[in-house]
Amino acid sequence: MKKGFTLIELLVVITILAVLAGAAIPYVQNYVEESRIAKAKTDLEEIARALAVYETREGEYIKGTVEDLTGRYLNKAPIDPWGRPYLVATDSGLVISGGPDRNTASTEDNIQGPYQPPLALVSAKWVDRNQSGAVDTQNSSDTIQLTFSRKLSNLDAALSVAAINNYFVVNGTSTAFNGLFEDTSLKMVASRTLVYNVLVNDAFVPGSDSIEIDYTHATLADMAGNLCIASQPVVILPQ
Repeated sequence: MKKGFTLIELLVVITILAVLAGAAIPYVQNYVEESRIAKAKTDLEEIARALAVYETREGEYIKGTVEDLTGRYLNKAPIDPWGRPYLVATDSGLVISGGPDRNTASTEDNIQGPYQPPLALVSAKWVDRNQSGAVDTQNSSDTIQLTFSRKLSNLDAALSVAAINNYFVVNGTSTAFNGLFEDTSLKMVASRTLVYNVLVNDAFVPGSDSIEIDYTHATLADMAGNLCIASQPVVILPQ
């Protein structure tokens, strides 16, 4: 005669299974979340490549989503693993997923990757406007042109030298910029180049003196979104 499980035995088995399942759930949840994060990173890399090709062929990408990439550059507009569209932050050169909280405004769990090079000063050129052969302000002030690796956000022609003085280091002295270049002369060219009039004669020695970005000053609102990831001296050369 076969003997079945008693009610107590069944309850014991169910209890053990429940305990085992409860212990396993966090590991399963962590695995699922890690898989989603890995999928988001893979998608971001694919979108970044598509954006790089787009900007090479068609110029600056201006949309906040990836919809204009579909068809020619992406097979379809991907949705992140949490069911939200990927966003393109054109000012900062990033592609962003809102992450597990599905909110890009809350940045704690955002997942992001660059599609443009890091913002950095790539060239500094002296323009001898009066053709005197020296850095001077006679008749028509000479200018210095600072060109960056990609476009500058949150900047316009009204931005004064005083507002960004702490970001620039001339020959190792971060306070020198304000005394060398005229704050009211600032112009922006093609979103990547800042042009200043020289304020004093012999402000620098072309081919020898250098200028760089001091990216450690992160509190000035005028430079928000523009901070260089790396800073290195760039020699001021004649145009």
